[in-house]
Amino acid sequence: MAKKWIAAMLVACVGLGAGVVYMREQSDGKAPEIVCTDEAVKEYKPEMSDAELLKGVKATDDKDGDVSDSLTVESVYEVDDSNVVVTYVAKDASNNIAKLKRNMSTDPEEMKESSENDDDTSEGTEPTPVPVEDVETDDSSPEESDSGETSADDGLTPTPAGDDIASQTAAEQEKMADDMPAQCPKIYLNEYYIKTSVGSSVDLLSNVKEIKDDTDNVSELWRRIQINGQVNTYTPGTYTCSYYVVDSAGNMSNTAELTVIVQ
Repeated sequence: MAKKWIAAMLVACVGLGAGVVYMREQSDGKAPEIVCTDEAVKEYKPEMSDAELLKGVKATDDKDGDVSDSLTVESVYEVDDSNVVVTYVAKDASNNIAKLKRNMSTDPEEMKESSENDDDTSEGTEPTPVPVEDVETDDSSPEESDSGETSADDGLTPTPAGDDIASQTAAEQEKMADDMPAQCPKIYLNEYYIKTSVGSSVDLLSNVKEIKDDTDNVSELWRRIQINGQVNTYTPGTYTCSYYVVDSAGNMSNTAELTVIVQ
């Protein structure tokens, strides 16, 4: 009898061990890889659109294959008059996030002219949202891609907890999400009103706190997140970014708005 119990225990232990190994093999902890092909633009111009900057940029994942549709331009940073750095972000179905930072040359005269035009436009008025034009670099490589979860050091500084504007904005926006019809997704942000310093980096995607839906799972919804607007961290001003998601049934979520003050 004792021998039977021992044999049964051994079989159970072997089965448990095999299950653990299987689960580890099935789990996905590796982020996608972002690369720039020969079709990618070679020189940055201030008037470039996101579509132009994303042309020729690809993202692939070991499990999910081509995840280029998840690519977004996170930020653009002006190093000096002749160079800028653009940060690309991509994610897979398991929410593993990868980043690629690319250096790119630009025409100093065009940058100066663009900056002067911005100054003329904003002179005597409150700063207004200005879309960030994104850039790419010709000398980047896959090794420059940062894989894994996004860092907490994203350059965003929430306004103090007692700030009436921040508190009121968050309350109003989350109520809009809560009041959405049952069949529609709901998207929530960590912060809705934040301040950051000139020259810092802004991680827009990591500001998403939660997405809910009555049918689609979270992984699928994360792949469908849309962010309209960019933050130009080398030009002081007020920027607005809109977040939304559309589920597989075509239902659109609330539009969550993030206000970023660059100062």
